[in-house]
Amino acid sequence: MPEQKGMGEPRSGAWQCPTCGRHIPRHIDVCRCGNERRRLEALGYECESAHTVPGKPAMKPRPHSSGLATSLVGYQLDTDLSPRTRMALKALLGISVAAVAVALVLFTHTEPLPIRDNVQILTTLESFTRQPQPDSGNTIPSFLASGGRLGVLPATGEPRDPVRSIQESDLQQGFCSQSVARQVRHEYPGFYEKWPDDKLEHEFLQKYPQYADRVCVLSVRFDATASDIIKYELKPRSLLAHVFLWLRTLTLTAMFALVCLNVYYRLFIARIVSPLDAAA
Repeated sequence: MPEQKGMGEPRSGAWQCPTCGRHIPRHIDVCRCGNERRRLEALGYECESAHTVPGKPAMKPRPHSSGLATSLVGYQLDTDLSPRTRMALKALLGISVAAVAVALVLFTHTEPLPIRDNVQILTTLESFTRQPQPDSGNTIPSFLASGGRLGVLPATGEPRDPVRSIQESDLQQGFCSQSVARQVRHEYPGFYEKWPDDKLEHEFLQKYPQYADRVCVLSVRFDATASDIIKYELKPRSLLAHVFLWLRTLTLTAMFALVCLNVYYRLFIARIVSPLDAAA
């Protein structure tokens, strides 16, 4: 049959497919297995017909091409696999790379960490209490109801200092007011209920002048002062930070894709498929 002759003795004016070993007339550029002569030669494969011993079946050589793709991922022809298998493996590769890219976006493209450099302080409990209030009662409920997130951040520190989270229920146990008399009544309930505010404040400050600037009575278990308790919001990322984040995501995704391609070409095709094909 013509096909058997094409795979056996070389003919003059023919080129040999490096994958299946067929000898194809030079005026035909595509082998029956799907390989195109010009593409093979562009990749560095030798397609000239080689002299073989008559009657001896042609081998299936797998020459290696030179180039960037070969250096990076070990590229070589994978036509020994069926088209369905090749499509399935390449679809699996594409899905894996896409899954890694999505995971990187989900886990790294999150809001910035709440550290001193990344937050804008809207107000502190102390400054909020010192503002003119319609009522000189406890300012903590209205402070908690104001906009922003609740946290603790000392007034001085390093740029990388984190904002410490606190529970609203712990803060609600305290009392903040511009009125020293109301602070004293909260701290000593039932003792000064019949005292006028001005008399109580005058007597208390005469004995404890250091409390003239105090605006809050907080629990001793509450490890923060009124000036450290803040309402804040996160600063938006800069354009440069967004560019760096996307470059990091693309770089890590590309590295994962290179690893997968090396496993496919250098391990699966070169170490598993080629030996099985040669043994057959």
